[in-house]
Amino acid sequence: MTGIAFLLVIMSALLHAAWNFTAKRVSGNLSVLYLGMSGICVVLLPFVLLRASGTIMPHAYPFVIVTGVIHALYFVALSRAYKYGNISTVYPVARGFGVIGTAIVAIAVLSEKVSLTGLCGIISAGFGIFVIGASVEKGIEGRRGLWFAFLVGSTMIGYSVVDKLAMAAIDPVIYIFWMILFSMALLTPYMLIVRRRELIAAWKEHKKYSMAIGLGATAGYLLILFVFRMAQVSYVVAVRELSVVVGSILGVVYLRESLSIRKLLGILMVVAGLVLVRIA
Repeated sequence: MTGIAFLLVIMSALLHAAWNFTAKRVSGNLSVLYLGMSGICVVLLPFVLLRASGTIMPHAYPFVIVTGVIHALYFVALSRAYKYGNISTVYPVARGFGVIGTAIVAIAVLSEKVSLTGLCGIISAGFGIFVIGASVEKGIEGRRGLWFAFLVGSTMIGYSVVDKLAMAAIDPVIYIFWMILFSMALLTPYMLIVRRRELIAAWKEHKKYSMAIGLGATAGYLLILFVFRMAQVSYVVAVRELSVVVGSILGVVYLRESLSIRKLLGILMVVAGLVLVRIA
């Protein structure tokens, strides 16, 4: 992986950790996530219009539809995971399951070739993430948070592979705009009918959190879409797991979540994995 690609992925990881921390601060409130991602479509619209007509070619339709469905499920699962679980548990498990699964799919489906050093880095980062998230909170809510974390990781595998393939067919800015617009359109009936009161309350009380989530999520993933054109998806997803270290630290420092020897060991394994992937 080149130095520029590595730096962009690190920046994306920091943004990802920041907006996930914000999502946990509001206990995974789906209305806050929905408002943030819907609002970012308005922000992106001028940039999309500047890029030709802002439309997508017919051959790119399947990618937008599939990733839109996956991302709608991703945000629902993420909101439930943060409702029940701590960020220092949910975040590592979701990202760890996602990074290992994406690497396997990328090798099997996309025929990516991974060096021995790179493979060791991916394994180290993935295993370290699972070590961090191994201490699940006792009780039914902790277990629910864990299962939803695995669901989040499953959606990560899906959209990472789809989006990697899509970058050969569509501009990243146009792609992310239509992806977000479609995924939020899928959620709109549910939000207006089932969560209308929560949505109104989120608009009144949590606009700043919505804005932070929308900007952080979009900017962070837009960087990843550009890097997908420069590097292998298995390496990109592995390096992005620096966000797990940052997210865990934020949870411990600001949310008073526990930091065990096990979590510390996991963090060190993630860092070691990142170094190996960087030099691969």
